[in-house]
Amino acid sequence: MGSDSPILDAAACVGCGECVTVCPSGVLSLGDGLVVVAGAGCIGCGQCRAVCPQCALTIPGDDPWAQAYDVIEPSGEQIAPGGCQAGRLVDIMRSRRSCRRYLERPVPGPVIEDVIRAGITAPSGTNSQAWTFTVLATRAAVMSLGQAVAGFFGRVNRLAANRLVRKGYALLGRRELEDYYREHYASVAEALAAWERDRTDRLFHGATAVVVVGSRPGASCPAEDALLATGNMLLAAHCLGLGSCLIGYAVEAMRHDKRVKAAAGLPREETVHAVLALGWPAVAYARPAGRRRPLVRYKTA
Repeated sequence: MGSDSPILDAAACVGCGECVTVCPSGVLSLGDGLVVVAGAGCIGCGQCRAVCPQCALTIPGDDPWAQAYDVIEPSGEQIAPGGCQAGRLVDIMRSRRSCRRYLERPVPGPVIEDVIRAGITAPSGTNSQAWTFTVLATRAAVMSLGQAVAGFFGRVNRLAANRLVRKGYALLGRRELEDYYREHYASVAEALAAWERDRTDRLFHGATAVVVVGSRPGASCPAEDALLATGNMLLAAHCLGLGSCLIGYAVEAMRHDKRVKAAAGLPREETVHAVLALGWPAVAYARPAGRRRPLVRYKTA
């Protein structure tokens, strides 16, 4: 059995079999009126524990840290499907905006950790939970990463400015540099000039904290897992009064330059999927953002 295989309290088990029906790994069965942990392969998802009416199952891999919120106060209530107001949830999601103006006020560590705790309530493929969260908790640390990112894009811009280099890459079937020059070169050059002139921060926009969301090797769908957790973090940050913004330029710099990833404090074997700027917003929004109508398809047979 896996290290996270459920442990049964035989005295509490009534043999209802509910846990057997929801186990995705097939490691539970019924025998002589009791649940039997019947084989290897448990992914530690906790479905059995969640459905058991007698609390007869425990999961050894569960860590109390994930439930020990510091500033958020969960009720502990298990909300059934349809058991909450969907309209209020939509109000929260629509009201959250990407923030690009922050106060100089630092974000306390317990607040950041609660945002991460909210993040890891997200699902993950085969319950791998292989996500990682690297916290830059001070403005100085954020600026240090900003300098590393600026260095990377300075090198890219110098390369992209060379027309012969761009055309040479394109002839080899690699149009990334040509596309970058057309879509990003000018705005990056302007941002780099402002950074060098007076440290104007057009990357993190003055945020006083950053969380780099990554993954360890071994997950089945690490990018999806990390981005689902990040989405939860965005909403939790909003409810806590924080502003937030996803910083794609920092993600690209860390993916292509190990020096930038090292500047953020990540080991080489981890992969970066999202960079989240956090801070207390210096702007208030009066109404939700609009959205374009998406393409929606239906198939009935």
